[in-house]
Amino acid sequence: MNSTMTRRTSLACLLLCLFLMASQANAAAASDSGANQLATGAACFLLTPVYGAFKLVYAGVGAIAGGLTWVFTGGDERSAQKVWDASLKGTYIITPDHLKGRKQIRFIRP
Repeated sequence: MNSTMTRRTSLACLLLCLFLMASQANAAAASDSGANQLATGAACFLLTPVYGAFKLVYAGVGAIAGGLTWVFTGGDERSAQKVWDASLKGTYIITPDHLKGRKQIRFIRP
């Protein structure tokens, strides 16, 4: 198996695991018992580094793309700001409120 295929398979498995963990935490968060709070906190603890890494990479690429947009549009700050807003704003840390559905996770600014 080549390295690209291995990376894609690993990423797909990771995303599936994250989805399953989030749905499990959401189900556990339906009641506020101590065990459910612990499960929700553990899910946040495990999800945040993985999600945050993807968000930081996306934000970094967006910051560079916004800078290039500014350069190639002759210093048009409005165009660059649209790219920066879309990539730099949003959720960086998963909290219990996100897993309970009280707050929306925003990877990209709406």
